[in-house]
Amino acid sequence: MALTPTPTRNDRTKTDYTRRMRSMLARCRREMNIAPYEALDHRHFVGWLVSKKPTWSRSAWRQHKAAAIYSLEQEAMKSSVAQEALEALRPIDVEGCVRKTTKTSARKLKRFPTKDYRALDRWLTDHKGRWNEDLKRWLAAGLLTGLRPAEWAGARMIEFKGEPALLLKNAKATNQRAHGPTRTVLLGGLDENERQLIAEHVERSVEWAMADKFPSFYHGCAAVLSRACQQMWPKRDQYPTLYSTRHQFSANAKASGLLPEEIAALMGHAVDTTATKHYGRKAAGVEMMRVRPDPAEVAKVRQAFNLKHVSPKPLPKLQPNEKS
Repeated sequence: MALTPTPTRNDRTKTDYTRRMRSMLARCRREMNIAPYEALDHRHFVGWLVSKKPTWSRSAWRQHKAAAIYSLEQEAMKSSVAQEALEALRPIDVEGCVRKTTKTSARKLKRFPTKDYRALDRWLTDHKGRWNEDLKRWLAAGLLTGLRPAEWAGARMIEFKGEPALLLKNAKATNQRAHGPTRTVLLGGLDENERQLIAEHVERSVEWAMADKFPSFYHGCAAVLSRACQQMWPKRDQYPTLYSTRHQFSANAKASGLLPEEIAALMGHAVDTTATKHYGRKAAGVEMMRVRPDPAEVAKVRQAFNLKHVSPKPLPKLQPNEKS
């Protein structure tokens, strides 16, 4: 019996995996000189995939591997060769991947310094553009609340026990990486202007989502941010992205003295180690945290952490006449 259940995949994840696998297969065929009409042995594909690992970062390898596993699982139901390839791929970890690359993902800054944010805000104010005002709100709201960019599409402003709050659908809930399907960010510590800014960004995000065009909204703002950063800091190796606001939020929460389980509840993590290991460092933060988690969700994180790290019970001591 498996120690942990197999993570579920939502429709969007399946679509992304299928698209990524299609791209990998096409590249594999080109590099191995296999014509489109020729059959591609799944075992040869896995061998090719592993050979590319030294050129990828650890996160890139995990994404490619996950897409390959998903596709091979479908093929394995009707092909023993695919099953063999799947079994060969599963145990291969990130060993051998490059720790830092010059590719796009390596150029994303995992913090958002205050001076950079203020400079960007001035740049967006001084320059005209379709997405500039939306991007200004997005950056400010992201730093205040720590949402994943995709989570804004399903956000709602609510009143929670007499206090203004933000109700969110946890983006990683289907993969059992969140403490529940939703989370609540309490906004009572913010001033009225800040709450109004968040409410306006929620309204814009939901408007685009209702029109089934949220990706256009996201990519439009992200493109302006990328272009602005390159114009302002042409000699830099790394630039802030929309996701950088989440990293900075985590750093600010740590610098403000929040407990690990409180940070996990605010960020939608299942246990309190994720933010500690993978998100913004305390040294990069400032003491400005004025939003709070729902205490009931903090309790869920504590419970999940205790269950995950519970020590196994010792085996009973055998009596002299008993056999093991």
